[in-house]
Formats: sequence, C-alpha cells, structure tokens
Amino acid sequence: MAHSVPPRYSAAELIEELREAAEEIAPELNGIRAEETLEGESAQMIEEMVDALKRIASGAPRPQDLARAALDAKAPLKPFGRPKNTVVKLVKPRR
Repeated sequence: MAHSVPPRYSAAELIEELREAAEEIAPELNGIRAEETLEGESAQMIEEMVDALKRIASGAPRPQDLARAALDAKAPLKPFGRPKNTVVKLVKPRR
C-alpha cells in the first residue's frame, strides 16, 4: 500500500503561520516584539528570499546581487500584527 504524502505548505502559508506563532509568543517575552522572535525573523527571511527568487525568475538584472542581498539578511525587521494601543486617555482641550 502506497503512503500518500501530505501537501506541503506554500511560502505564503509558512509566513502566515510563523507570524501568528510570533504574535502568540511575543507577549510572554518581556519587551520582545513579535518581529524580533525567531518565528518573526524566520517569516521575514522566507518573505525576502521568495521575493528575490521571484525577481530572479522574472529575469531581473544581476541575479547574483539579489541572491546575496537576500542571504545577507541585513534589511531592518518589518513590524507586523496588531499595533499596540499607545493612547491611555484622551485629553480634553482647554478653552
């Protein structure tokens, strides 16, 4: 009997799952934002590599430079998820 292989996640699905996991764990890590967690950084790395591969596949000039930039992982971390509520109380204007 042949074993069926389960379908693999797409890159977009992996990114979504990793970001959801990052948002779940970040509140437990005092002062660590979701994008700074291992899951958050992994999601961004996959996203950057997918973007580079798409550009290379589309015939972008200097594909080696695109690949190097994606592998260097020097782009700043991009925030994601729900923004934190920073407004504590609205102040009434004085007249």
